[in-house]
Amino acid sequence: MFTADDGTPAAWAYRHIDANGQRRIFASLLHGSMANGMPGAIGLQKAEPGRQVVCLAGDGGISMLFGDLMTVVGQELPIKIAVYDNGKLGFVEIEQKAEGMLDTFTKLKNPNFAGVARALGLWGQTVSDADQLEAAVTDWLAQPGPALLHVHVNPMQLVMPPFTQVEPAIGMALYSTRAILHGRGGDVWEMVKENFL
Repeated sequence: MFTADDGTPAAWAYRHIDANGQRRIFASLLHGSMANGMPGAIGLQKAEPGRQVVCLAGDGGISMLFGDLMTVVGQELPIKIAVYDNGKLGFVEIEQKAEGMLDTFTKLKNPNFAGVARALGLWGQTVSDADQLEAAVTDWLAQPGPALLHVHVNPMQLVMPPFTQVEPAIGMALYSTRAILHGRGGDVWEMVKENFL
């Protein structure tokens, strides 16, 4: 059973995990909710102690609920937690840009989440290179108790919908113009390069 924070973790979960009745994905899917992956994972693991529960958390979401990591250790819940670290509140930033605004107060200064996990009593590892990911996931899933895999993801990667509406496209063009006028043309070029070239 997978839980996912709303935003990028939920979007990627629904794109890349095949739910089939036995393998299920749980997310709130409500606009503005945040950090729902860990509470959902704890509830599911308590309700179904014989099932594997995997929490897909964003860096912003997991930061809000470090206390839940202590609960997982204290309750000896073997939840596997993946933290997607893009160093920002990704969906908030996308929404701001889609409205034509410059991104404001979305950047995060994250700790080493694997180090935090180890300090709290969980297994923890950080992955920054795609070549290391498969082996790290194998180690992570093999842990008998709670385990946290801290994965650095590309901060400029947009979560693209399967279709594009006119209003967000206009908003992104407006954002791009404003960013260039404010000396942030490099950000626009990185976004274009990572997502469209």
